[in-house]
Amino acid sequence: MGYRRIGIIIILQFLLIIGAWDSFSQQNLAEKLGYPRNSKMLIIHADDLGVSHSENMASFEAIENGFVNSASVMMPTPWVLEAVEYAKKNPSTHDFGLHLVLTSEWKNYRWGPVSSINEVPSLINKHGYFHNACSPSVKPEDVEQELRAQIDRAYAMGLNPTHLDSHMGCVFFISTEVLEVYLSMGQQYNLPVLVGSRIPKALIIKYDVKVIVDEILGMSEDEYNNGPSAYYVNALKSLKPGLSTILIHPAYNNEEMKGMTVDHPDWGSEWRQKDFDFFMSDTCKKLLEEEKIVLVTWREIKEALYD
Repeated sequence: MGYRRIGIIIILQFLLIIGAWDSFSQQNLAEKLGYPRNSKMLIIHADDLGVSHSENMASFEAIENGFVNSASVMMPTPWVLEAVEYAKKNPSTHDFGLHLVLTSEWKNYRWGPVSSINEVPSLINKHGYFHNACSPSVKPEDVEQELRAQIDRAYAMGLNPTHLDSHMGCVFFISTEVLEVYLSMGQQYNLPVLVGSRIPKALIIKYDVKVIVDEILGMSEDEYNNGPSAYYVNALKSLKPGLSTILIHPAYNNEEMKGMTVDHPDWGSEWRQKDFDFFMSDTCKKLLEEEKIVLVTWREIKEALYD
């Protein structure tokens, strides 16, 4: 089972096992954003900007000419400067958050922390790279140091993030202490954080979480094997009123991505091309119209609830 598959499965299931959230405690988000109360609101979100030139170019294309309307940037990755420069050229129209990173999962393509490796020893392997999976041995104080460094670097480079989320979902299941570090980053920087509808009410109150995503959707390995288009068609047709997000990873199936994802077909080069293809397609456009789905962004949410 691939590490990324484990991360996606757990981020989608995590909130089913950590306690119920009282949905009546959240004011209706649709009305705050100016939409009818029972609107089906959707964020089509491109993860992993900065990981490669291919990932960046496909994501930019899908934002400009397709139906991707949100993305997040990985600050420790090799192509982060390109992603940040694009975001800076679109400071008020595009929706770019931070994909907070605690892992480096590819075989021959690795990265390490933004912080000095001497400051976050539990986050790295013997070569100074992040662990290749979400490690239960990481220390919350090291996580806090590194997540803060990633956020501060983004601001220092001129990127004003619209939200925070988590690469491979690590912050959601390593430990409650790590989850609280993540939530505290949102509170301290006054940013929305990606969390789902079963987060404990006590944490919502403690960290002043103002928005909850009702449904977080992402394709698993089995669903990919049954056909990416079929999965996304069903997801759009089954969307319910409230706020949902679909997490995708658009990239081109070229030599760069093939080399990066070698021996890792799950969420690999072909997978990412198929993500790109669907969310550029007439099929996607038609379904969004037929299902009366309203595309919303983290930027809108931040401006309505946090600014």
